[in-house]
Amino acid sequence: MNKILCKVFFHLTDVRLTVYLFVFAFFQLFFVLIATPNENLFQEIPKKKMVSKLKGLAFATIRTSIIKSYSFTEPKEIRYVPCQTGFLSLPGDFPCSLLTWDDEAVFVDNKNSAFDSANTETESPDLEQNIEDALGGVVTVHFSKVKSPNIGGEVLRLGEDEDKLILFYEKEGHLSHYTFQNQVVIFRWKSFETAKKLDGVTIFKLDGNSFPLVGWESSRLNP
Repeated sequence: MNKILCKVFFHLTDVRLTVYLFVFAFFQLFFVLIATPNENLFQEIPKKKMVSKLKGLAFATIRTSIIKSYSFTEPKEIRYVPCQTGFLSLPGDFPCSLLTWDDEAVFVDNKNSAFDSANTETESPDLEQNIEDALGGVVTVHFSKVKSPNIGGEVLRLGEDEDKLILFYEKEGHLSHYTFQNQVVIFRWKSFETAKKLDGVTIFKLDGNSFPLVGWESSRLNP
């Protein structure tokens, strides 16, 4: 009888141990997946390629811009248009309307001419609301009093505290990179005859001194 009870006890113990190990492995996998960018769109950069990737992105220049302290001016309201469903899932609440910076296009005070014309001709509140929805919502950004060092473009802050994005623009208005918490998101642009096109995105997780710990990159884009 004792032998039977012992066998039952050890069998139950093995079952419980198997269940515990399965649950532990599941949660380990779960946290790995949510802690990294979407593996279907981003590929982790191998450690042996990190140095060449950083040089190719001129990371020293990027790091100089993100470790600098900035003083931001009074708030401005701008258009907020979220990215399309097929676009990359990026850190923070990033709107694709800020991929490029154009004062006339993003400031709320500068109404879209098509909107003004349609509203004047029809005087329809429903049409006005539909066009406003198509243009996106409205958010508040703060401008830095100084330009980004070595890059020379505008520096903006979107949001507050831990949820804030600090965005750094090139002189011609294309978004160079932005920071969110302990990550920097870098945009790679390709020049064509008449314009630049977004060619890829690289994300680095940073240590306390803003040096990269690990990185991911993607070239699959659909803004």
